[in-house]
Amino acid sequence: MQLDDILKLDIKLLVAFVTIMEEGSVSRAAEKLGVTQPALSKSLQRLRDLFDDSLFTRQAYGLTPTARASELHELIQPILSSLSKLMTPNILDIKNLNRKFKLRVDESDLEHFIEPLLAVLHYEAPKLQLSLTSWGETQFDQLTSGNVDLGIKCINDTPSNIRNKLVGYMEACIVLSEAHPLFHKTSVTLEELLEHRFVTHHLGNSQSSTFAKTQQKLKQQGYRLDPSLETDSLMVAMQAVKRGMALVASRSIGELFIKIMASKATTEQCSKMNFHPVKLLPVPKEVMEVDEYNGLHPIYIFWHERFNNDLAHRWLREKIIHFMRQSPWMHPPKQ
Repeated sequence: MQLDDILKLDIKLLVAFVTIMEEGSVSRAAEKLGVTQPALSKSLQRLRDLFDDSLFTRQAYGLTPTARASELHELIQPILSSLSKLMTPNILDIKNLNRKFKLRVDESDLEHFIEPLLAVLHYEAPKLQLSLTSWGETQFDQLTSGNVDLGIKCINDTPSNIRNKLVGYMEACIVLSEAHPLFHKTSVTLEELLEHRFVTHHLGNSQSSTFAKTQQKLKQQGYRLDPSLETDSLMVAMQAVKRGMALVASRSIGELFIKIMASKATTEQCSKMNFHPVKLLPVPKEVMEVDEYNGLHPIYIFWHERFNNDLAHRWLREKIIHFMRQSPWMHPPKQ
């Protein structure tokens, strides 16, 4: 590629050349382009100097292209057509979108949107593929590297190249089964809760989570917040609750537990497995008093700057935001 020669080209000159070819007249070409005839004549002279050819000869009925001009016309027309397509707005064809999106989202947040999202993808974007996995040790490295397209989490501190949008607020709850000593109570203190074994499920134990400051304040007050079990497995958490451990989780997971436990208890087979009734209790007031979010923790959706204007990416994240805000467990953003 001869860059010096390419830099001599001017798109306006090429457009002027093609228009003169089509009109066979400088005056008619100037009128069509909305410029004066002297200005177009100067452009024609620049073209002649650029290509070292007269390009056109004057005849009684107008201008006749030279052999070089005809040759150039065949070369320039596809270039202008390609440039025209380049400026055409991108159109998103959801029905035929054949693309895989990788999401990082914990199970407690996934419950807010996965059912309606899968239904929409089935009918509107049947070729679209999803990969859904929980957050690992790294929060945003995979978003930056391009290995992950979207992330959802209770974190609002992000690098400058990561875009985010507040989806809404979620609350936590305490899940107890009939096997737990505090099952008969309508509320519990933090001290009472910590007297017994408990399990946490996706409460965001990283230092950047919105729960981190609350946990730190409670530790400074002398509360030992060491769960007997930490898990990202719904089945493991369910077994722990069944065995009499208190579960600290999001309300969406808590109500899912009630639904699952009730469903299992209706079958004779599951009754033999000794599933106990479960109930939800509010988070102890000692926690609420030091929580800067007053028990309603913000959930954000994240994506890298490179995907901000990607039509398919925008379509997917807007669908997820819409469904999450429609969730009965999600509190809408404050106005």
